Amino acid sequence: MVHYKLLACLFVPFLLLTTWRASHSRRVSIKLPESVDQNAIIRALHDQQSFIKLNPVIIDVKQVPTKSKSFPAEWFQTTKTGDSIQTYMLNSIITVIPGLGPWGQKHIQFGTWLRNTESGIKTYADAPFGVSVGSQWMVQPDTMRGAEGWMLVVERTVECVWWLMPFVAYTYDGVHASVSRDLVNLAGNKEA
Repeated sequence: MVHYKLLACLFVPFLLLTTWRASHSRRVSIKLPESVDQNAIIRALHDQQSFIKLNPVIIDVKQVPTKSKSFPAEWFQTTKTGDSIQTYMLNSIITVIPGLGPWGQKHIQFGTWLRNTESGIKTYADAPFGVSVGSQWMVQPDTMRGAEGWMLVVERTVECVWWLMPFVAYTYDGVHASVSRDLVNLAGNKEA
């Protein structure tokens, strides 16, 4: 019986120290209200600093010079735009243990890269603890069952150590939902 407990005590740290990376992709579409012009959404996405500040976990944004080869070049390949890649340093507060207030939060700093596209924006971030997130925000025609109008489509891929994936995916799902909602509100208010 003691041998099983000893093995369990050795096995758990081994699993936590193992650097197997997991990947999680998600595509979310949001129907844009008829009162919001699709070009207003694209303009809001192209206002990169304002777009970043919509993220509820970001507390500070600073644009820095872009160094070549400091981002995954294949992620930003596109034939639709000649826009350059912009680099930002972000300061963020992540709630690690809910209910403890500031004691349950972790302050982190990381780089992110953004590139405007014809229909939206591509982003890539390298956060601490080996977390990488790539996302593409696009305004596309609504083609669902003959529908008319426009949709905001967000495709994102998260990569991190396997045991962090549930926390990271859950956090980013909430962030993307919040940013999408606020982006539509911002674009609607700028039109009025």
